[in-house]
Amino acid sequence: MILALAITILISCILLFLLILQKKELGNIAKQLRELKSKDTNAIIKSENGTADMLITEINALLKEMRETKVSYNQKNHALEQMMTNISHDLRTPLTSAMGYINLIQHSELSEEEKSRELAIIEKRLIRLEELINSFFELSQIVSSGKEPEKTEINLVSVLEEAIVHYYDDYCDQGRQIVLKCEHRKLIFLSNQNMLLRIFDNLIGNALKHGTGVLTITVEAADNLQITFTNELASPDMDIEHIFDEFYTTDISRTKGNTGLGLAIAKQFTEMLGGDIQASQNGELFILTTQFPK
Repeated sequence: MILALAITILISCILLFLLILQKKELGNIAKQLRELKSKDTNAIIKSENGTADMLITEINALLKEMRETKVSYNQKNHALEQMMTNISHDLRTPLTSAMGYINLIQHSELSEEEKSRELAIIEKRLIRLEELINSFFELSQIVSSGKEPEKTEINLVSVLEEAIVHYYDDYCDQGRQIVLKCEHRKLIFLSNQNMLLRIFDNLIGNALKHGTGVLTITVEAADNLQITFTNELASPDMDIEHIFDEFYTTDISRTKGNTGLGLAIAKQFTEMLGGDIQASQNGELFILTTQFPK
C-alpha cells in the first residue's frame, strides 16, 4: 500500500514537472511568435526544452509556407505594376503619333490628297492602339498569374513583316531603310503573336530612336530561330551592360519621348516566350540578337 502510494506520488511529480516544462515551452513559443510578428525576418521557432518539438515543427512549416506565399504575392504584385507601366508606354507610342498627324492636318494647309494620306496613317495608328488595348487584359493576366502565355502556330516571317510595315513611314521620313534578310517565306513555330509583335515593334522602334543608317534584320533557322537587328549607333554613350534595365536611356532629358522601357519590355516578353535576347557592339554597329526555340 505504501509502495503504491509512493509510486503514485512519484508519477504525479513527474507529470507535474513535465506539465511545468511544457507550459514554459508554450510560453517560449508564444514569445518567439510575438517577436517574429513584429520583425521582417526568416527566423524560425526554436525549442527550449524539447517538450513541444512536434508543435514547433508544424509551426515552422506553416511559417515557411506563409513566407513563400508572401514572396510570391510581392513578386506578382511587382510584375503587375511593371506590366501596367509597360502597357502605358506601348499605348502612348501610337497615340502620340496619331495626335501628331491630327495636329498637322489642323494647322497646315494641306491638299485633300495629302489630308487623305495623313488620315490613313492616323487610322493605322489607332488600329494599332486598339490592338494593344485588346491585348492588355490577356497580357496582365499572364504576368500576374505566372501562367505560360497561350501559344499557337504562327509564321515568324509574317509577324516580323507586319512590325516592319508599322515603322515603314517613320524610317522613310528619316531617309532610312529597313532591310529584311530571310531565305524563308514561312517559319512556323509555337508562340504568342501579340507578344512577339510587341517584341519586334520595340526593337525596330529602338533602332529608329537610337540608330542611324540602314536597319538590317537577319533571320536564320538552324537549331533555334534567330533574328538579328543591326544598325549604326547614333550615340557612342550606349551602355551595353545596362541596355535592358528598366528606364535606362541615353536621352537623359527624354526630349525624344523615350521612357527607357522599350528594350526592358522586349526582354521580359522574350523570356516569357522561352527565348533569349542579347545585345552587343562591334565598332559603330549595335547588334540585338533574339532566339526562340523551334
